[in-house]
Amino acid sequence: MTQSIEQTNQQRDGAGLTLIKGVLVGIANIIPGVSGGTFALILGIFDRMVGALNALGLGTVKLTLRFVAKGFRGQAKDEFLEEMRRVDVIFLILLCVGAGVAIASTTFLLEYLLVSHYSPTLAFFIGLILPSIAVPWAMMDRRGIVMLWVIPGIALTVGVSFLMPDGSAGTENPLVAAGVGAIVVSAMILPGLSGSYLMLVMGQYQNAISKVTTLLEGLAHLTVDFGALGWIAAFVVGVVLGIILFARLLHLLLDRFRSVTLAFLIGLLIGSLWVLWPFKDLEHGAAIEDRSGEVKQEIRIATAPNRMPDSAGEGLIAGGAFVVGLVGSAGLLALGRRRKQERGDDPSE
Repeated sequence: MTQSIEQTNQQRDGAGLTLIKGVLVGIANIIPGVSGGTFALILGIFDRMVGALNALGLGTVKLTLRFVAKGFRGQAKDEFLEEMRRVDVIFLILLCVGAGVAIASTTFLLEYLLVSHYSPTLAFFIGLILPSIAVPWAMMDRRGIVMLWVIPGIALTVGVSFLMPDGSAGTENPLVAAGVGAIVVSAMILPGLSGSYLMLVMGQYQNAISKVTTLLEGLAHLTVDFGALGWIAAFVVGVVLGIILFARLLHLLLDRFRSVTLAFLIGLLIGSLWVLWPFKDLEHGAAIEDRSGEVKQEIRIATAPNRMPDSAGEGLIAGGAFVVGLVGSAGLLALGRRRKQERGDDPSE
């Protein structure tokens, strides 16, 4: 990556705007088939997010523990504050808070939209994604032969979409839970791949939901389901390890093979359009049930094969939603270029 975290910090958005971007990334992460990394690219925070996550490490943990052990004062305090500035912690906190707010507050709205109006909702997402391809394109140092790396990116995203989950039972093994957590969070960072969709492919999506609801129901009755707690704890450990290891790998690839990596990411973005095609044959989607026995419609949509629109009206409604998403995404990109010009940066970066 061509910019250090310190240089990137000089170009930070306002707290409110960063929070809003976190909300949008959070919304993407809770929808099977939609990637939080894609939205990070659209919003122009992908490089900064990967750089900040890469900066986290064992040294950060040591300085934090020393800060606590020394009573939050003295030299340990100065070292801790300097480390927090280095890892861009305010940006990460705002991003995580925004994502958390999105998950907590918009889940029911998105579930309603995907159940009752899935075609225009998916078309809207496609409209958002198409202009965003210009973001990694502009970030490339060179083009030409490296654009062949678009092909494996498309193949990966489309290939995953053909892997249907065979059930929702999952597994109780905590080592598997940790591995799933590491894989899922890596996909959430990477544009074009949906972490929640990969959980579906691995048969762990409904298993994870079940563990969370079981734990919460137990806590509501002042009891603890230690089996569910252990599974969730192992999953969280995997998520943390995945963030640290994958962010470092992605940072290294962007630093040493920037154009190749960005071409691959463009392929992932293009491939995601196949998954988000707004017309689905729902009868052939995966019929995974929730705890009440009701089929999860958003899962069925993410796994259903594509079709052509049934009527002109269906096509027109989806087309209108697509245009709204297209205009919104183009507006965000134009705003980003304007902000760079006002700061005196190269708008092509």
